[in-house]
Amino acid sequence: MPASAHAAVQQHLIELGRRMAATALPPQIAARAAMEEYFTAPPLPGVRLLPASAADLPAEWLLGPDADGSRRLLFLHGGGYVAGGITAYRNFAMWIAQAMRCAVLLIEYRLAPEHPFPAALEDAVTAFRWMREHGPGGPAPARRAFLLGDSAGGGLVLATLLALQQRAAGRANAAVTFSAWTDLTNSGASMIENQDPRLGAVKSVPDLFAGLYLQGTEATHPLASPLFANLAGLPPLLMQVSAAEQFRDDTVRVAEKIRSAGGEAHLDIWPDLVHVWQGFAPQLPEAAAALRRAGEFIQSI
Repeated sequence: MPASAHAAVQQHLIELGRRMAATALPPQIAARAAMEEYFTAPPLPGVRLLPASAADLPAEWLLGPDADGSRRLLFLHGGGYVAGGITAYRNFAMWIAQAMRCAVLLIEYRLAPEHPFPAALEDAVTAFRWMREHGPGGPAPARRAFLLGDSAGGGLVLATLLALQQRAAGRANAAVTFSAWTDLTNSGASMIENQDPRLGAVKSVPDLFAGLYLQGTEATHPLASPLFANLAGLPPLLMQVSAAEQFRDDTVRVAEKIRSAGGEAHLDIWPDLVHVWQGFAPQLPEAAAALRRAGEFIQSI
């Protein structure tokens, strides 16, 4: 990794964190504004955008030049369950669509604290079931259906897989997570070990967002914190995380638990990178490399 490229990303996040810390806005409003500027991935020429309504949820299809509309991927964005959406994630989703070579559906699920758990999960399950029966060209069953999510969206991917399994409501063919937040008790050792106040990576932030999302639900609820679920019977997963980030142990512990239950979890631990570094392509060569790796995994299924 060129040191200058990563330093530039870190400086971008430091400046964004300073502005967020200086505001008097409620934390969820400040987080929503910050998410609009978080990722630096530029738009990609050649990726088509098609507005959609996924069972009444605001959504957008993203189609790269090699997209197969019968192979579909639901992208569940991050943002601590309180921020994020189509405008904040559109450019990142373009890079994902190019790498996956399938039709990518980006949705706006309901956010906390206005809509606490399980609103985001219900929206994700609804969108996935809709996507299996509707493609970018209209009603048509999917040949393959996948899930991908970053940070809170990564935890939401796992929760969606579990909910589909529990409800006998169909199954994804595979899933990918980037820097997944899987433990809303925030008990992993890396949550403390990898704090970096310069980047706003301090435990008090996920603690705050967990409270806004849960609003009285136990943090160990398996559909809020998939780490505490029975993880047997899940489809194949690729899980990427940086060794240097707070959410390292959220991914490592889940991957180990899936394997112990007889499942297939491919664990990619990358050194010395920021949280969800994949959203900084092409600025970070590791972002493009991680996206290629995720695309190869999805294309193999």
